[in-house]
Amino acid sequence: MTPGTSRRRAEVMARSAKLGHCACDPGKPCPCPLLLSRNVCTCAGERLCEDESAANRCARPGLEACGGMPAVEGGVRITLGTAGHIDHGKTSVVQSLTGTWCARLPEEKARGMTIDLGFAAWNAGNGLRIGIVDVPGHERFIHNMVAGASGIDVVMLVVAADDGVMPQTLEHVQIVRMLGVRKGLIVLNKCDIADEARQAQVEAEIRECVQGTFLENADCVRFSARTNAGLEALESALRKVVAETTERDDRGPFLLHVERAFQLKGLGTIISGIPRSGTLKVGDEVEMLPEGTKHRVRGVQIYGKAAEQGRAGECAAIRLSDLSREAAARGKVIALPGYFSAHRFLNVRFLHLPTNIKPLEPRTAVMLHVGTSETPGHLILPSLEKLDPGSETYAQIQLDRPVVAAPGDFYLVRRRSPAMTLGGGTVIDCADAKLRRGRGDWVEARAATEAAAGDDAEKMRLALEKAGDEPCHLDNWAKLASVAPDAARAAAAALTAAGKVVELPGSRYATPAALAACRAAFISRMESLHAANPLHRGFEKKTICQGFPGSRLLLDRVFETMIADGDLVREAARFFLKVREPVLDKRQTALANNIAGLYESARYETPRPDSLPERLHIGQAEVDALIENLCHRGILVRLSEIVVLHAKWVAESERRLREHLAAHGRIDAGGFKDLIKTSRKFAIPLLEHWDAVGLTRRAGDFRVLRQNASSTQEQP
Repeated sequence: MTPGTSRRRAEVMARSAKLGHCACDPGKPCPCPLLLSRNVCTCAGERLCEDESAANRCARPGLEACGGMPAVEGGVRITLGTAGHIDHGKTSVVQSLTGTWCARLPEEKARGMTIDLGFAAWNAGNGLRIGIVDVPGHERFIHNMVAGASGIDVVMLVVAADDGVMPQTLEHVQIVRMLGVRKGLIVLNKCDIADEARQAQVEAEIRECVQGTFLENADCVRFSARTNAGLEALESALRKVVAETTERDDRGPFLLHVERAFQLKGLGTIISGIPRSGTLKVGDEVEMLPEGTKHRVRGVQIYGKAAEQGRAGECAAIRLSDLSREAAARGKVIALPGYFSAHRFLNVRFLHLPTNIKPLEPRTAVMLHVGTSETPGHLILPSLEKLDPGSETYAQIQLDRPVVAAPGDFYLVRRRSPAMTLGGGTVIDCADAKLRRGRGDWVEARAATEAAAGDDAEKMRLALEKAGDEPCHLDNWAKLASVAPDAARAAAAALTAAGKVVELPGSRYATPAALAACRAAFISRMESLHAANPLHRGFEKKTICQGFPGSRLLLDRVFETMIADGDLVREAARFFLKVREPVLDKRQTALANNIAGLYESARYETPRPDSLPERLHIGQAEVDALIENLCHRGILVRLSEIVVLHAKWVAESERRLREHLAAHGRIDAGGFKDLIKTSRKFAIPLLEHWDAVGLTRRAGDFRVLRQNASSTQEQP
């Protein structure tokens, strides 16, 4: 740069004293955003945009963020958008409102027509800024129009007074209707070249065109973008409709459909779009879908002004780390990690447009437009042989490749060939498998899911049901339902209080149906154990749980509730069903008393269990069952497979052991054998028993009393 060039540039900037005016033309508002402290001029050449810091070179033309919206102080989470036929002056109307000419591509300037999306910001007064999306009107670029219209809340239907209603006028009205736009106004443009009679005639045509739609009672403003006649009336009508429009909810998980992606030297890749839900802050981690790559938010701009966060309904430019321009093309999605995913099958409510002529077949090749993506697939009617124009039904869209969509998203489907808009509606939920036709329960399930839209608690209840019987952690549960963390916690608490979900330890939840199923399986398991062991007075928990098919968290809750209800009895470490409490008959009672007597009289030299069948003239299985029964009742104590003692003598051995240790401090196996006058065959199992129950511990070859050792044996 020569010194003379530098001086001339400084003179140009000096003449442009007001912030926000272009150094290339001090007389016009600057279309340049302030991307993270770098001034990016959309004008050709290497001039600088005037700014306090004013020290950065211009970027190539057309790389502005969100159209280079001039920053104003405040904003609402509402976005305006244009609609209408080609050459009816949509871009000129936007320029009249904002001072921004949205046609940025060289081809657009050369051909004098909008091809891709344009962006601007309207300063609505009182410090409010509102984003405007300018869409192309040509039929060939309808896919771009749909991408832009997917993010708007209020539409300006622009109709030229000389041409009147044209094909894309009608199609654009249907498109914005299918995409969920419910507020708007009509701009009768080019009134400077049409007389009063012609204006009245075209306005009547428009009224007929929009009859039965959300624009039926909309204001119609007569305007000339060339002379700006009617600008004040247009701005007044816009303020009115904006005031009547509900702002987008910024409480849900963040999701943005990418409308544009570009790179700036030194800054990396920048993506722009209008967040559908949630809030994004500098430093947050986001997920690029459908690939699933993670990226850090390095910077955010709202309408060209650096900001700490971007919210639903605001046109945002976002700088992401480690991201190529190719990986962030239009149609991609950035979202809060873990909350959204790509699916090939979407369950939807579908309206076949009444303007169509032929019925739809059960399987129709379509192009799906959802968010800013367009994806080929087939529209499947599950329970109908045809769908007449104007009719509505539940359907499944089966796609050629996965697409990111969330419940409540508006979508549009167009026939692939010949290209025409068929209809649209809302996404109800996403599926992992193709729908088989003729399933009536599928239709009922979709109706229930649709009814839950807008109700976080109901969405979460249905998501938990869909997840199955396995308990679900609250974080994962919230992601399944696409509910933000704070709202998910509140919904979980409400559902638990209402008895619609079961709260388990570790912030996990299950459905009451899952708990009921687990209880039924538990009772079946206990019945089987009781049937196989009729004389056993209960079973240890590890025996019950062994091979049990189901969640251990749910099983623990079943234990708790059944004990509290009195249906399950706990004795020490064993459990039995109240209705299956073992009761011995007279013969079994006599045999049990006989066995107990044998072991009591034998003191510390008891018989092996396998020697009793011959003495009692019964089978080994019955002997084992009777001994087990006596052990459960606390009359006998099993020390090993072959050593069983009467509880009376086990308690006596504890008393003697305690007295000895109190007097001498320790005892070895030989000393204990002599103490209770028995053999090592019985002394060693007894010592190991006292170690196991916490009375003693080994110290070399000796046993010593454990600290705080309490009584371990109750005599029956």
